[in-house]
Amino acid sequence: MTTRLSLPALMLAAVLALPVSAQITDTPEALAALQGLGREMSREMVGGTMKLYGQMLAGADDAGLAVAADQPYGPDARNLLDLRAPEGAAALPVVLLVHGGGFVRGDKGDIVNMARWFARQGVVAVTMNYRLAPAAHWPAGAEDVGAALGWLSAHVAEHGGDPSKIVVIGDSAGAMHVADYVFREELQHAGDGVIGAVLISPPVADLRARALDPERDLLYYGAKGDRAAQSVVGAVAGREIPVMIAYAQNEPDVIIDQTRRMIEALAERDGRLPLIVSAPGHNHISIVSHFGTADDTFGRDLLGFVTLQALLAGQEG
Repeated sequence: MTTRLSLPALMLAAVLALPVSAQITDTPEALAALQGLGREMSREMVGGTMKLYGQMLAGADDAGLAVAADQPYGPDARNLLDLRAPEGAAALPVVLLVHGGGFVRGDKGDIVNMARWFARQGVVAVTMNYRLAPAAHWPAGAEDVGAALGWLSAHVAEHGGDPSKIVVIGDSAGAMHVADYVFREELQHAGDGVIGAVLISPPVADLRARALDPERDLLYYGAKGDRAAQSVVGAVAGREIPVMIAYAQNEPDVIIDQTRRMIEALAERDGRLPLIVSAPGHNHISIVSHFGTADDTFGRDLLGFVTLQALLAGQEG
């Protein structure tokens, strides 16, 4: 029997076969150390990666940046966001960065290195906390993304940002909150200024497939949820904005599969692949924690996407 692949599946197979090693990094020693930690989400891999980049970024600060910390965007104690911008910024593109943490942990401070890097490239960078499981349940994270965007619409101009040029970037669990917001019309706010989204290593795009930590996911999605309805792969028609899908070269098998499902859903919707980028040599943790080091290959890919969408939005406006 011959198995037929759809056009999007064939296109995806061709992209994933490309050699990511063709990309260049300026921190080969760090990437060499990462390879010995493996791909799976073990305590050794997570702890070793965090220690490695913690040492590399020791002493990093906000020099040259204007910072507004702990701005309340909603009623919950975790509804706080930080803004970082170049001093004297005016009408710059904005990135809203949504941290990961498996739905149950994480903090905006975890990705401060990412915010500082973007701000130093001429972008207003916003990091946000959101409600966590088990106290909060699906779609609370996406609702908080919407609330943060509402706050930015009203206030980001005061901090040098253009409220009509916002790209939302989510990592891991944060990618699911971003995806739920940008694809589910019932969660969206009119005039939210969102011109693009970046989904980094989405872990549960399809809840019917194998998960990284099923018991932990239940704390957020609930034991009795409709898995088909909760799966964002079935909701991509809700908003057709430009989307970049990003992944690390050394992701766990489950993340590879879930990222593929997200890509295929968008390809089926559009008849073409979304923009796909990889972080060569990196793992599920270092794909974000390396921002601010000399290795800016992946960051430049994201910055290029943000800059392009801002230029296109300006032409349309």
